[in-house]
Amino acid sequence: MITLYGARDGTLVRLPETEPHPDAVWIDLCEPSPGEEEAVERMIGVEVPTRQEMAEIEESSRLYREDGALVVTATMIEGFGEGRPGRTQVTFVVSQRYLVSIRYGDPLPFRTFEAKWARQPEAHPTSDLVFVALVDSIVERAADVMETVAADLNAVSTHLFVESGPRKGKQVETDLQEILMRLGRRNMMISVLRESLLSLTRLVPYVRQGGEAWLSKEAPHRLKQLERDLRSLSAYEGQLTAEIVYLQEATLGLINLAQNRVIKVFSIAAVLFLPPTLVGTIYGMNFAHMPELDWAFGYPAALATMVLSAVGSFYWFKRKGWL
Repeated sequence: MITLYGARDGTLVRLPETEPHPDAVWIDLCEPSPGEEEAVERMIGVEVPTRQEMAEIEESSRLYREDGALVVTATMIEGFGEGRPGRTQVTFVVSQRYLVSIRYGDPLPFRTFEAKWARQPEAHPTSDLVFVALVDSIVERAADVMETVAADLNAVSTHLFVESGPRKGKQVETDLQEILMRLGRRNMMISVLRESLLSLTRLVPYVRQGGEAWLSKEAPHRLKQLERDLRSLSAYEGQLTAEIVYLQEATLGLINLAQNRVIKVFSIAAVLFLPPTLVGTIYGMNFAHMPELDWAFGYPAALATMVLSAVGSFYWFKRKGWL
């Protein structure tokens, strides 16, 4: 699908036409067909990369110049709001006249960009300034996702170490397993964000230092600000990754402790019943000459010995602090 956006009175508006338009600044290609790609290539005079070319990971395939235009590819996160985070590639073709975005997903920054531009319009919208504003929206979205992940990790940490209290029972193991799955989902999000930040960290300096004569004077300055934001987000992402690893290890440790308590109960029960079993085994041998067999109080005495041996073992463990 082709969507044209034009500059009118300093604002970015959607144009109904799909043919070249004097006010067109941004051409958005969402899951384009081969015919739509060819139409845009005729419009801008630059070859549009295919989906297979966009998926390549070599830097030379993601950042290059062609016919006076900058062709750059970034990785973005999508599906965060639906709880199914994934990655999608978006390619930008930035020329003096047009900005073209090619994507095969629907990330949130593209859905909200038109409204954002209306709130913060530029005096003279150009292709490079629209590109910078789009990248800024992508960086803001990454920051929002990180804030959400950080808040969730704080909630998990509070639940594990502050609110839980003594842990016992089957329900606790189930709760800890759910937390482990929750941390795994957050780790998926951070992994996609890490890849996105890496691609943007390469993309922004490439455009800023490209030295294209047609770039607006304001664009390099704003791109430099985005570089600083990306550096801070990369550092924050490393902190979140370390916290996820710590919480995962802590959760596994708590699961092991809960399981060890069960094993401890069985071990103590086996030891408590060992002396009564020994007494019962001795008097169950049925030798011919056992004086207690003819004793009228032999059976009650054997039972009492078994009970006392078990009770004595219990109090011994209690005194030693093993129970």
